[in-house]
Amino acid sequence: MSPDIPRGARAEFTRPEMIDGLRELVGRLRAGGHPSRIQIVGGAAIALTINEWRSATADIDGPVTPSDIVFAIAGDIAAERTWRRDWMNDAAAQFLPAGYGRAAGWLTIYDADGVIVQVADAETLLAMKVFAAQTRGRRELEDLEALIPFVGLGTVDEIEALYESFYPGDEFTERTARLLQAVLDLQAPPPPTPSRPELG
Repeated sequence: MSPDIPRGARAEFTRPEMIDGLRELVGRLRAGGHPSRIQIVGGAAIALTINEWRSATADIDGPVTPSDIVFAIAGDIAAERTWRRDWMNDAAAQFLPAGYGRAAGWLTIYDADGVIVQVADAETLLAMKVFAAQTRGRRELEDLEALIPFVGLGTVDEIEALYESFYPGDEFTERTARLLQAVLDLQAPPPPTPSRPELG
């Protein structure tokens, strides 16, 4: 068992549980007078703003500032709720588009008293999930099936053009191209847009 998942701790979170945890975190940051920014990517971002029926996710991931204060308060919440200690972490920050290509886009879902919560926009999430699919393959299938119709792309070439705008010079593998074509062949409608998370 991971040291970040104490025995008996909750290791996966549904959308309502994520919202509840974020609401508690935001409330404590505001009460303590801690201006901060929480940026969310990955499965949590998709569940919050694109596909509310997404499978439970292991964490809420993305860059936060100031990290010491945000993670300390998140750790207190984890201890009180018997949640995994790393339910809020920044492990995926290293995979954000940066440098030579298009910068990540953000949607602000909460902004009050200096506390800001942002979620990566759909095109950024799609590019990041394709980036993950290059090595993880079908593990990203559920999210790709939601993101591709949500963004409105209809061919592998269109998806590759979007991807290369964020990650220039990183070409698709044959496996990735096949996976994306399989998703396109489903011709699935975009998921209904979820209601805005209530965090304060």
